[in-house]
Amino acid sequence: MQQQSFMHEGHSLNVVTAGSPKAPPILMIHGYCSSHQVWRTTIPALEKNWYCVAVDVLGHGLSSIDPSGDYSIPAQGRRVLALADHLGFERFSLIGHSMGGQIALCIASMLAPQRVEKIVDVSGVVGARLTSLVERTIFAPLRIFYGTPLAYPLEVYQRLCSPRFKWAARYQFGSWFHDMDSLNFDWWRVDRELANRPGMRHTWYHGMKAIEGLNLTDNLSGITAPTLVLFGAQDNVVPIQDAHLAHEHIPGSQLCILDRCGHFPMFEQQQRYMTAVSEFLGA
Repeated sequence: MQQQSFMHEGHSLNVVTAGSPKAPPILMIHGYCSSHQVWRTTIPALEKNWYCVAVDVLGHGLSSIDPSGDYSIPAQGRRVLALADHLGFERFSLIGHSMGGQIALCIASMLAPQRVEKIVDVSGVVGARLTSLVERTIFAPLRIFYGTPLAYPLEVYQRLCSPRFKWAARYQFGSWFHDMDSLNFDWWRVDRELANRPGMRHTWYHGMKAIEGLNLTDNLSGITAPTLVLFGAQDNVVPIQDAHLAHEHIPGSQLCILDRCGHFPMFEQQQRYMTAVSEFLGA
């Protein structure tokens, strides 16, 4: 894999590529407070047949954090399109996870449907909300503390604890998985280190507002690209209803729901997830 920076409107976006540039391109978009690391098991499975391009969207991973930046879903989608233009992709496929699924569906339904070949929507947000669990444990505290002197100490606590201690990770994120204890903790440590950089409180807050700012339900009928909607049956982050909303409103879409699986099918049900994705993409 190769890493590079893409400058767009004064912001540096981190981009990881793998595979041959001559192969069909697939743009990979991570979710809320995540990074390109979420694709680390997906990229090796696709790079023989696809040119994999995983971007850290604004405020995430190794990309710029801008407290006053536009974190809306359409703005993030336009940055992905600018990256596609920069790389010379007239048409491309998309795979998005969680908020990244929301961005991918926005691109395919609102911003540039004519440019999208195929879509893999993994646990993607449709209805502009996450579960009541996320609202209670993450979003409600953000609404209270963001912009107050307590926001910075909370950010520091996150940076010091959740990437380093398994008990802290389990306490905060165990409900995001069907069985977090069955997974290797090292991959989560890497993900959380990127998700807890200095200044991430701005990303947490503006990302929350972005998710809540775009309900895609009425736009999905405009998607013309073949689409796979793939969810974990025990997803406690994005409501499972969003899987059915996407399937019902996207013409000709396929629906795959994996049992014994939470919000990260690529890690909890890696083989079944990859089989479904590869069969759909023809990889």
